[in-house]
Amino acid sequence: MADEYEDPSGSTMAFRAYMNRQEQEQQAEAAPVKSSNLPLIIGGVVAAVAVVAVVLFFVL
Repeated sequence: MADEYEDPSGSTMAFRAYMNRQEQEQQAEAAPVKSSNLPLIIGGVVAAVAVVAVVLFFVL
């Protein structure tokens, strides 16, 4: 009995899809997550205002 014919393009297409998935995952992992500095700036301003308020409280 003869072996069933296997289409080589089907294997190639599956391999390409597999490689594309791997490349996309690597690119997603390689992209650094940029965090915002806004909370840090707001915290610094609040701390500075608190320090000024405490100094003014003791001076006056």
